[in-house]
Amino acid sequence: MPHFSAFLLPSPVGHHYYTTFYVLAFLLNQALLLWVGYRRGYPLRSWLLLTTGVTLAFIVGTKLIAAPGTDWAALWQHGQWPAGTARSVLGGAIGGALAGLALRRWLGYSWHALDAFCLPMAAAYAVQCVGCLLTGCCFGHVADWGVQYAPDTLPYLAQVQRGLIPATAAHSLPVLPTQALSGLLVLGVGGLLWALRHRPWPGGSWRLLQVALLLLGRFLIEFGRDPAGEQVGAGLTTLGGVALKQVQWTLLPLLLLFGWGWWRRTRPRTTAPAADVVPANHSLRILLGVAAMLALTALLGPAAFTLPEVLVIKAGLTVVLLTEAVALLRSRAEAGPHRLSLPLGLASVVLLFTNQAPAPADSATVRRYLTLGVGGVGGAYDQQHTESGCSVNSSRTAYYHRYRVAGGTVEYTVQNPRRAFRALGVGVWRGSEDIGIRQLDPNGPFVTGNPDYVLHRRLWDINPYLEYRYPDGGDWGIGFRTGLHIGQLGYSDNAIRREASSGRSRPLQVLPEASLWTGVRRVAYLQMDFGTGPLALGNYMYRLGVGSGLGATDGGHLLAGLAFASHYPQPVMGFVSGQLRLGRTGLLLEPYAATDFGRHYQLNGQLRYALPLGGGR
Repeated sequence: MPHFSAFLLPSPVGHHYYTTFYVLAFLLNQALLLWVGYRRGYPLRSWLLLTTGVTLAFIVGTKLIAAPGTDWAALWQHGQWPAGTARSVLGGAIGGALAGLALRRWLGYSWHALDAFCLPMAAAYAVQCVGCLLTGCCFGHVADWGVQYAPDTLPYLAQVQRGLIPATAAHSLPVLPTQALSGLLVLGVGGLLWALRHRPWPGGSWRLLQVALLLLGRFLIEFGRDPAGEQVGAGLTTLGGVALKQVQWTLLPLLLLFGWGWWRRTRPRTTAPAADVVPANHSLRILLGVAAMLALTALLGPAAFTLPEVLVIKAGLTVVLLTEAVALLRSRAEAGPHRLSLPLGLASVVLLFTNQAPAPADSATVRRYLTLGVGGVGGAYDQQHTESGCSVNSSRTAYYHRYRVAGGTVEYTVQNPRRAFRALGVGVWRGSEDIGIRQLDPNGPFVTGNPDYVLHRRLWDINPYLEYRYPDGGDWGIGFRTGLHIGQLGYSDNAIRREASSGRSRPLQVLPEASLWTGVRRVAYLQMDFGTGPLALGNYMYRLGVGSGLGATDGGHLLAGLAFASHYPQPVMGFVSGQLRLGRTGLLLEPYAATDFGRHYQLNGQLRYALPLGGGR
C-alpha cells in the first residue's frame, strides 16, 4: 500500500551531500563568529585563535566519542587514530565547550565570549542537518509519514537486514525525519535567544540556556531515532523499571547540570550583571596557543582529519600567525627578525603538520589547487634632488628610503596540458616606508645617515593577476603574467615634494605588472618582468634574467640576472630568485634577493602551499 504522506529524497549515491553541507556549516560558523566578534569589538588575532581552537576541539570530539573501546586503546597505546568515520555532535559539543572554557581564560575573555557562539552554532548546525537528512544518517523509526530513501542508503540497508523490505525494493519505508526535527530544534532555540537578546543576561547564561534546551530536545528526539542511525549509546538500559537508550541516560545528568548552571547564573542578585570585557592582544599567549594546537594535530597525525577539516584548521591558524606577524612588523620597536621568526616559523609548521600531500604528477591529468601564500618584502634605496636656478644659490636634498611590507596571496592554480590558463589570484600587502631627509652641501659628497628628519608613510596594495603558460609542462614554451597594483605602493622623492607643495595626500596609485618568459623551462629560459607581485612595493622593480628548472618540468626553478630600480648613484643590481618544492608536502619556498652590495637592496620571501582541490580527469 503506498504511503501518500511520504516524501522520496534524491539518492545520495554518487553525491557528497554530507561533505558539502559539512564544509558549508563550518564556513558559515566561522564567518558568523568573525562578524559577531567584530560587532563586539573583540581583537581579531585572539578571537580567531579562540574560534579556531573551539573548532579543532569540536572536530576531534565528534570522532573520539564515536570510537569503540578497542580504538580508544589503540589510540592511547600506539597513537593510532580510529579508522572509522563515525561522528557524533555530542562529542563535538563536549570538546568545544572544554576548549572554549580553557581558551577564554587563557586569552583574557569574559564569560560573555561563550555567548557569542550561540547564534552562529545554531545556524551552522541547521545547515549540517540538511546534509544529514539527504545522506540518510541519524534517521528515525519507520512511520506512516516521513521521508523515504533510495537503495544503498543506511535506512534502506537497515530495513533490508531486518526483513522489512526486499533487497529489490525501489525505496525504503517512510522513516521519521529526525534530522529535520534536530534542525528545527536548534533554529527554534536560536530564535528564542534572539528574541531575548536585549535582556541584561549575565555572561555565559545564554550558552548555558542554549545547551540545556538542546539537551532536552535531543532527549525527546531520541525516542523517535532508529538505533541503527545512532552513533553513540544506541543500546537500551533499564534502571528502576525505566528503559532508555544509553545516550538518553547520559543526557539526563548533563541536562540537570546545565540547567542548574543556568539557574545559578541568572538568579536574582543585588548587583547588575558584569559587562563584557574586550581583552588586549597578548602575542606570547597567542603564539603559545597556536603551538599547543600544532602539537595536538601532530600527535593525532594526518589520518585524523579529512581534507575539508584540514582546510578549516589550516586557514584559521595561518591567518592567526599572519596577523601576528603583520602586527609585529607594524611595531618597529618590537619587530626585529628574532620576533618575526616565531610566527612565520610556526606558520610553516601549520602547513607541515596539517598537510595533505598532493596526488602524484601525471602529465596527462588536469590538476587543480588552491594555493595559499604568506610572505614579506623589505628593502632600501637612496635618492637625491638638486634645485638650481638663475641665481648662484642651489639646494641639494638626500632621501634615504627604508620599507617593509607583509601580506599574502590566494590563488586558484590549474595544471592542464591542453589549456594555456595557469592561475588566477590576488595578493594583499600592507606595510610602511620611512624616508629620511637631509640637506647636503651642493658641491660635497653624497653623505648617508643622520637625516634631519624622518617621514613615515603607509604602504598597501591589492594585486589581482592572471597567469598563462603554453604548453604546460612541454618542451619549448611561453608563459606570461599580467595584473594590476591598486594602492599606495611607494613614495619617491617626487611624490614627497608634490605632497609638500600641494598640502594634500597623494592620490591612489594604479600601476601595471607583467612578466614574460620563453624557452625550455626545465633546461633554460629567458624572463623579463616588471612590478611582479610584492616586488612592486617600496621600489618598483624591473628585471631581466636567465632561469632553469634544473631538470624539473613543473616545480622548482632558479632565476638570476639584473634588476633595475630607482637609486642614487646607479639603479642596477644583481638578483637571484628561486622556487624550492619541499618534497611532496605541497609547500613552495620562494626566496628572492637583489643588491648592489651597497645601500641598494630588496629582499623578498614567500611560503606557498598548494592544496589539491580534487582528482584529475
